[in-house]
Amino acid sequence: MNKILQIIRNILKSNKFFIFILIFFFIESAWIAVSAAYPQAFDEDFHFGIINIYTSHLNPFLRSQPINGDRFGALARDPSYLYQYLLNFPLRITKLFTKDILIQVYVLRFINIGLAVSALVIFSKVLRRAKISKTMINLILFLFVLIPIVPQLAGQINYDNLLLPLIAWVLLISFDLLDQIKKYKIKARTLLSLIIICSLASLVKFVFLPIFATIFMFMVIYIYIKHKKRAKKLWLSFIESFRKETLYIRIVLVSLLFISVGMFIQRDGVNLLKYHTVEPNCSQVISKSECKSYGPWEYNYVSHSDLLNSKAHGYNPIRGIFYFANQWLYWMWFRLFFAINGPDNSFANYPPLPLPSAAALGIFGISILLFLRYIKVFFKDNLRLFLLFAISIIYLLALFIQGFISYRYTNVLENMNGRYLLPVIIPLAGVLSVGFSLFFKKFNRLKVLVALILIFLFIQGGGFLTFIDRSDDTWDVPNSVIRQFNNKARHITNPVIINGNKYYYTYTWFFN
Repeated sequence: MNKILQIIRNILKSNKFFIFILIFFFIESAWIAVSAAYPQAFDEDFHFGIINIYTSHLNPFLRSQPINGDRFGALARDPSYLYQYLLNFPLRITKLFTKDILIQVYVLRFINIGLAVSALVIFSKVLRRAKISKTMINLILFLFVLIPIVPQLAGQINYDNLLLPLIAWVLLISFDLLDQIKKYKIKARTLLSLIIICSLASLVKFVFLPIFATIFMFMVIYIYIKHKKRAKKLWLSFIESFRKETLYIRIVLVSLLFISVGMFIQRDGVNLLKYHTVEPNCSQVISKSECKSYGPWEYNYVSHSDLLNSKAHGYNPIRGIFYFANQWLYWMWFRLFFAINGPDNSFANYPPLPLPSAAALGIFGISILLFLRYIKVFFKDNLRLFLLFAISIIYLLALFIQGFISYRYTNVLENMNGRYLLPVIIPLAGVLSVGFSLFFKKFNRLKVLVALILIFLFIQGGGFLTFIDRSDDTWDVPNSVIRQFNNKARHITNPVIINGNKYYYTYTWFFN
């Protein structure tokens, strides 16, 4: 028995298992990319539509609202535009060879899969440098790709697929900067690269701003507490490092810094000065009549009007923050593991499969208890781990506040999509995994058994298996071969997966 467990442990921590995770993730994402009808639920038509608009504009700075752009909101002041602008170039090339929309979509979907796979590679390096064991890293990444929303997001056109590798890259550079601060030798290449990538990542999706701010404040506070008396030495080391770079590198760094910060100011800075918010309301930029073509704005506008009418009649349906927090936590978890169809079936929602979703809830609950148990030694001599924790908490807090503000405005429980958690799931899992490592430190065999149980529970419908199990012909592209293939897959998986009910009526849906 010991030999078997040792073999399994060696497999779990091996590079071959990591490569298997990458290949498996590519396959499940590609399955969805090829199978799922266009558009998929996570705003795929929204992103593809804007990418198409940019194919007619070489300049990313739109001077005014483009023709046929009303249904996408106020594009000229959208703070999250860089992903769509960058993907317009491969779309331009694809259009030279085919006018088939589905082929164009396939090309962009597979680019997104490549971005998502690269995120796993970079995040593995992040966790490794945070002193997480190889076994734990592989387990975290494998369970991550078995979250049903992860391959479904990777297999479609969505800006989160570019944001994830950028976040991981920023974390790696931040670790380098922390190490350099400790040695009182800040390299110009490191600091400037961090500013450049953070500025650009903020333009991919503005929700990166809390991460940007956290990293900046973390570095400032760390220097103030630990190196306040030698701050001048740090600055001089930066200047000296910049001078030592070759002329070519200096020109490249300064040029990229000027471009990235300029783009950041042009969009986020101007928005903040002119509209007093990074993401202005559509009607602040263009007329209400134009904004009515933009579905989310129209929905929020009507909801807000209904809320004002109810208040005018002496009734306020808004509930308190504790009610919202309860709903927020539930639906975030639910929508990490649920299945959702496209517009052909009115974006029908189907509940998560019981075992992987319940296992994830159990892991999270236990990890919080272990975090509280070992909190005194959690971040001991591990500043990188503390940075991951700070980024995760601030991001989640910002996400919660944004959702609550939206709820107060519309009285609608929106902005509760589990995919919003993906940017910090791996960093937070890395932090919380330390509790498991400390608890199982003297129980190596038990640790392996627990890992195997978790993997078994997650493969009981996790990843693309949720898509296969919950879907039917209406989910697939109108292709007889693909539909026959998916129907055979459903026929094979349904008998071996604990499905639970396909329809739910209570919060404890898996006990129905």
